[in-house]
Amino acid sequence: MNIVDNAPHFTGFPKDFTNLLFSLQFNNTIELLPENKLAYKPLISEPLTLLFNGLTQTALSVSDTLITKPSKCVSTMYSDMRFSRATPLKGYMYIRFREPSSEKDILGLYFDMGCDYYGYGIRIYKQTSAGMERIRGKIIENSQSFMRELDKLDRLNMAIIGDKFAKDHYPEINNEALKNLLNRKSFYIERACPINESVYNGKLQDEIIDAYQKLKGLYLLLRKSLYGN
Repeated sequence: MNIVDNAPHFTGFPKDFTNLLFSLQFNNTIELLPENKLAYKPLISEPLTLLFNGLTQTALSVSDTLITKPSKCVSTMYSDMRFSRATPLKGYMYIRFREPSSEKDILGLYFDMGCDYYGYGIRIYKQTSAGMERIRGKIIENSQSFMRELDKLDRLNMAIIGDKFAKDHYPEINNEALKNLLNRKSFYIERACPINESVYNGKLQDEIIDAYQKLKGLYLLLRKSLYGN
């Protein structure tokens, strides 16, 4: 017997979501909260949840220890009122798949989007200098494995982003991809894109899935560097 999946699937964000996020830069007030909430749910919250659902199995195929509870992964519409009392709604959205690690050096996959851009890749939340030292040690120890995975980033249109040391701390390393990561004080790996037509259809989900799958090797090297498994 064939089982029909009637659950809704991600088919893109409505085109008006960019107008809403742009307008929140000027109209994100307590007085306009009821009106803005009515627009926020169908334009952002609902399609973002569908995108999360569509990415979850791929994220788990990269690392089966990732947290996938929606309340831990998907941004809510509300700002943290401790810091944004005058602007009650978020002017951006995100999805986070994070490891159930301690309170620091939390590895994960992510997707972020604002009114004029989106990005996805690998982040280390609450990154520390000690965690970075562990990663550097593993890069030097397993240089061939890291080189193989870092070489994929250019083909994925991804970049290593983060502050660099003023001086080259690894002059003995000849490989530029390794040196680029070793000389970062902290880093994340991202493909950043302007808002384009793929955001408004299912191609965005396919694009992120493809990137997560191709980042798996690097992700697992970083996970082993930080956690030993």
